[in-house]
Amino acid sequence: MFLLVKHVFILALVIAFWEASPVVTGISIGMSEVSVSVTNSLQGNLNLTIHCKSKDDDLGIHVLPFNGRYQWQFKPNIFGTTLFSCDLSMRDGSIGYDLYSYEKDRLRCPTECIWVAKTEGLVGLSQDAAFSTILVKWQPRAN
Repeated sequence: MFLLVKHVFILALVIAFWEASPVVTGISIGMSEVSVSVTNSLQGNLNLTIHCKSKDDDLGIHVLPFNGRYQWQFKPNIFGTTLFSCDLSMRDGSIGYDLYSYEKDRLRCPTECIWVAKTEGLVGLSQDAAFSTILVKWQPRAN
């Protein structure tokens, strides 16, 4: 009987603290919301196409004009496995990169991950000066 009461109590605690994220499905007890943004700063007024998805959510394809910005928010899951992989493309090249990985970004950008698409590549800015800026270079399009 004691074991049953203990399990019911634990289940009640889990249900009481369950927070469903608006984007990422999963348990996110005590996790801060994270905002990821991508801004198109490509020279020559080029469009930027971006398609991001996680294991649970496909955020769709978005075409950003020059100076356009795409942003989404979510709460990382309690297991530390939240991952958003993105494909970005422009006239001259493409990039496939994890714009948010809890393992990589929980300290680099705990609440705000800012990415800027530039002619030289995709630049990831850090919230904390202790972390260096990330540069992911464009892969040339095959002819």
